[in-house]
Amino acid sequence: MTDRSVACRRPAALGLVLAAAIAACSGVDDPGELGVAPQESGEPAATSRLAQIRVVVQPPGEFAGDEPALEVSAVFAQYRGYDEAAARTRLDLPRPPAERMRPGHCAPSDQLLAADEPVSKDSSSSARELILLDAGNLGVTIGEAAIDVPLALLPDLVPNISGVTYTYLGDSLPAGAWPPGEPAPSELVVRVDGEGDELPGFTLRPRLPEPAALTGSIDRGRDELRLEWRPGAREPLVLRLASLIGGEPVGEELTCVTHDDGSFVADLDELHALGLDAGPGTALRIAATRSGRTVFDAGEFVGAEAVVEVRTVTVLPP
Repeated sequence: MTDRSVACRRPAALGLVLAAAIAACSGVDDPGELGVAPQESGEPAATSRLAQIRVVVQPPGEFAGDEPALEVSAVFAQYRGYDEAAARTRLDLPRPPAERMRPGHCAPSDQLLAADEPVSKDSSSSARELILLDAGNLGVTIGEAAIDVPLALLPDLVPNISGVTYTYLGDSLPAGAWPPGEPAPSELVVRVDGEGDELPGFTLRPRLPEPAALTGSIDRGRDELRLEWRPGAREPLVLRLASLIGGEPVGEELTCVTHDDGSFVADLDELHALGLDAGPGTALRIAATRSGRTVFDAGEFVGAEAVVEVRTVTVLPP
């Protein structure tokens, strides 16, 4: 994956199945191809574990487009015969953009969906499996709203992959989730009932990042995109840029990473070279995402992660 600097200047559950299917069709499941962890001849492959809980929140009153205002997903996977990069590809758990690009750089969002981590080879295919475990009931409390996250059985589309996944998508935030006039809900709690000693029940209280309060403008005279927001976290801010004509997206969506210092200025010509259609008559939708990551242990799942993202959206008129 190739990213590119955009001359940033500072003034003074279905997706999981598709990811697995694409990986399978691309040849990584064939003997001798990429994505399989090496093992000693005659010895069974070791079992590894990978778990992630992800919560994405968009404050009320933001332009939503076709994205949910609240998204919760969770997977608790054990796998053998694959390396971690290949398992993440099949689970649709790519590394976040802030870990894949340097601040001040942009790339087409589709490129970030491709797996570009180096992976290893193996000639054996008989002992590969990826199982998504049932962790019992999973619930999320945000503000004063409680949500039960549904569990769904994976369809039998890809060999060696089975189990269940958790997904909740809400077009709007439930009542009480975001107190009126408050910068953010006071609390976020994730509760998992668990299933046995391998994955016992647990409760998490991950940090909920504050929204970025994004504003911006397009300076046609200087051919510049200018964005401002309330500075915040040490972690980089992730921007997604998409052009709209009549409310419908056109051209490439770009993902940019920048320091969370309150300002971002980019050259329109360089954004256009990456595929963004930012010409006259085109509106620009910009989403700014702050994220927080909590690492936790639960039974045999060591180093699992809870990722919380808060997305702020603005649309710049033509």
